[in-house]
Amino acid sequence: MNSPSAVNRTLTALAGIALLGAGLWLLGATRAVVDHLPARWPAPPADGVLLDRQGLASLRETSWWAPAVMAAGTVLTLLCLAWAVSRTPVRRLRPTGPLSTARTQLRLTALEDAVCEDARRIEGVAQARCRIALSRTSAHLALRVRTLPGYAAKDVLDSLGTVSTTVEHALHPRELNTRTRVSAQRHAAPHVR
Repeated sequence: MNSPSAVNRTLTALAGIALLGAGLWLLGATRAVVDHLPARWPAPPADGVLLDRQGLASLRETSWWAPAVMAAGTVLTLLCLAWAVSRTPVRRLRPTGPLSTARTQLRLTALEDAVCEDARRIEGVAQARCRIALSRTSAHLALRVRTLPGYAAKDVLDSLGTVSTTVEHALHPRELNTRTRVSAQRHAAPHVR
């Protein structure tokens, strides 16, 4: 149980116990309370209760009764509403914007697919695979590329650097560590019969 929930339940239980105790005391101590009532409050008969039907009727006839009941009801309603609103979880709107903003959330699989597509568009690249791993402060990009026959690794490395820079901007608050492996596709040897 988390602490705010435990505090709320404890306070609610204590308030309930206090109200129950006050009600039981008033129920049994009618005579002791009569001496401390306000002067305008009608005194109950010796064998009666604090608020009987006649006492309530005389209270309703006073000028302050209706505004006091309405004010108390309004305050209780507003307190209950404030409590209910504070207990309702609020969904926050997710910001939208370019990938370079720090608050944009992007699914890693979508970013990995985009990086692979960008790498495949580079001239001389036959295949590309990508894997991105995130930690709290950094991101790791593992890029594996196969070049077409006749292309060397140095021919595609500059273009792969721009792909890595794009990923770095997409994951801006994190530091990006990139590991790129470039291998050449083997020439297909002609079969002679």
